Amino acid sequence: MRASHNSTIPQTIQIAKRYLHLVTQDSGLAKTLEHQINHFGYSIRIVNGIHELENAITEQGSIAFLVDMDTIEPSLGEIKLADAIKSLRSFEIPLIFLSDANNQAVRLKAVRAGGKAFFPKPVDVISLIDKLDDQDAYKAGDNPYRVLVVEDQIAVANYYHMVLRMGGMDARVVTDSTLVLENLLDFHPDLILLDLYMSTVDGAELAILIRQMDEFVSIPIIFLSSEDDFDKHIEMMRLGSDDFLTKPIKATHLVEIVRNRLERLKTLRTYMVRDCLTGLLNHTSFRGILSQEVNRCKRQGARIALSMIDVDLFKHVNDTYGHAAGDSVLKGLSRLLKQYLRKSDIIGRYGGEEFVALLLDAGPDEAFTIMDELRMNFSEIKFVPVPGKELSVTFSGGIATFPEFSTSKELSDAADVAMYQAKAAGRNQLVLATPKLIAR
Repeated sequence: MRASHNSTIPQTIQIAKRYLHLVTQDSGLAKTLEHQINHFGYSIRIVNGIHELENAITEQGSIAFLVDMDTIEPSLGEIKLADAIKSLRSFEIPLIFLSDANNQAVRLKAVRAGGKAFFPKPVDVISLIDKLDDQDAYKAGDNPYRVLVVEDQIAVANYYHMVLRMGGMDARVVTDSTLVLENLLDFHPDLILLDLYMSTVDGAELAILIRQMDEFVSIPIIFLSSEDDFDKHIEMMRLGSDDFLTKPIKATHLVEIVRNRLERLKTLRTYMVRDCLTGLLNHTSFRGILSQEVNRCKRQGARIALSMIDVDLFKHVNDTYGHAAGDSVLKGLSRLLKQYLRKSDIIGRYGGEEFVALLLDAGPDEAFTIMDELRMNFSEIKFVPVPGKELSVTFSGGIATFPEFSTSKELSDAADVAMYQAKAAGRNQLVLATPKLIAR
């Protein structure tokens, strides 16, 4: 079940908070930054001066050090500042500098001091979060790639299995070729290593069989064989393989080839199903998943809640500050959605300034509470559309739940109607759809 969301601080943030040090004597800056980045899963530990750095760097887990050049540098001078943070550089902790000034001379000081990034004040929090995410050594832990090894020589199969496991992948071995389809459906591999010549079946036949199944049309297949005839290699690729490795193959070569192939596939799939600006599911991908989840709920008697949200007065942001400012707002909202909701929840960008979130195992009251807390948190974020200017943005949203609305179309239509009712009622609010309300 979903954890309680009684606090306005997201439960996911409370559990997986990452922190960074802020070197400053400006309590106002510290308070503002701490409040802002808290929404995105980070917290700040204050370092009041360079003299406190020695203790700070011994703490484990800091993502980065933010150095306020305006309150630290005047008491030290440029040379002393650079000397004082050498210890940080030796620890390979990213240094990010902040300053009221924004000119080449100040930026050059930051570069000479080993700065990985520089932000003028007031700090563009969304850009800062992007930089922190890039520098963040903490990773949520993606699931390892799954590789199915089809090889009827047990010793050889076990060798491949060991090599792939040592390379950080999840491998499964099938030595009985009659069990390939069963294992495909059960294991859902990301890639198949397939022996070309086996005692009971030809690998090429298996490749054709696999390619005839819609769910496995795009899965990479790499043939393994002692065959060194180049024409034969080309023929196998025509029949459905993506690569051809000649036995024996070095362990390091096998791991690198498999990993490179999978990384490329991951990138291609991302471009096909994800929105390029926010990284969220695109409209088509989200609608397909929504349909699948509704069917699952019908089979299992489960609940889901669909929320549609739309950034208020977004055209005004674009017209006033430009599309770069608008993109920053969209990225900020998408980042907050990903931080705030569970990994099992499904988030998409429906188009323009409209987003969707599918909350699994959530009823009407819980979904409303969760999304309303997110709405309040978003309204507190300060965007910096142009240097020296801060901007607050809000969104309006509608929520519809299953089984109150029993098809994916009914859910989408109801959430959409509720969202526009929220807009008409004054914006910066949510409306929960009910069959009675939608029937008006």
